[in-house]
Amino acid sequence: MSTRPMHQLVARYLAHRRQLGYELVSTGILLRSFARFADRAAPGQPLTTDLGYRWALAPTPLTARYRQSRLCALRGLARYAVAFDPRTEAMPKAQFGASARHRPTPHIYTAAQVRWLMQRARQFKASYWSLVRPQTIRTIIGLLWCTGLRIGEAVALRDDDFNPRAATLRIAPRKFSPERIIPVHPSVVCALERYQRQRRRCYPRSEHLFVSGSGKGGMSLRATIEYYFRLLAASIVPTGTMKTVRLHDFRHTFATNWIAQWSRQSAPLPHHLVLLTRYLGHHKFSDTYWYVQPDRAALQHAATTFHDYRHRRNNQ
Repeated sequence: MSTRPMHQLVARYLAHRRQLGYELVSTGILLRSFARFADRAAPGQPLTTDLGYRWALAPTPLTARYRQSRLCALRGLARYAVAFDPRTEAMPKAQFGASARHRPTPHIYTAAQVRWLMQRARQFKASYWSLVRPQTIRTIIGLLWCTGLRIGEAVALRDDDFNPRAATLRIAPRKFSPERIIPVHPSVVCALERYQRQRRRCYPRSEHLFVSGSGKGGMSLRATIEYYFRLLAASIVPTGTMKTVRLHDFRHTFATNWIAQWSRQSAPLPHHLVLLTRYLGHHKFSDTYWYVQPDRAALQHAATTFHDYRHRRNNQ
């Protein structure tokens, strides 16, 4: 039985999953790397355990967690590929002494760091994106800080998702997150309106709220924003377990700051945490629960309270 080239199988798999709402950014990078390896080392051969291990244990120095991430990506591909080639072998769940569910400790931004990042964004030259490039980066950083949106949700926003009169943003459904409408602060409304006017002068035909140099939003813009953000934030020393700070850390900062504030108030904390779960677009309480797990004094009351609340709900 002949097998299609691995890069074609990977492309079909990623397209299939993305149609279901998954972005698969890091998974896509891993699987395309595997496809290059497989087409070079075993052209025309199916995905097997041996081939997967040879790639996961490549000579490049890798951490146990990264090797586990490689195998985890292959497990999803194997489940898809077996429908086209019964010679496909399933990949094991746990290896290398690392858990695929391990969550890194995030960096929590200070207000001073956010102001510094937004000020530095102004220094980017405006020649490539006209006046839009520095304003796009600056506005997205401010939006992530103020709303806790995922970067994928921010770059997917369209003009009609922003309602300045109602001061709301409509967030399209993705992954396990349903569509939701979130309120935004008046200062955010003013910043988005200012950016929108400027962007419309440069790209009047674009339907995207945020655009790249070609006037497009979405995944191409996300890659550009992440590239320039790494340049901006290179000198920030992370407080978490990651080597560098990330755009996704704005989401953790947003949730952590609110939980810490509520934990110091007399208002019923579980009710606020339920609202936070809905606001962040989490499908389950457990997805929000790990935001209150870091060992910080200001969050201990929140962690204990929410743990008891979650336990009661699970036993109902």
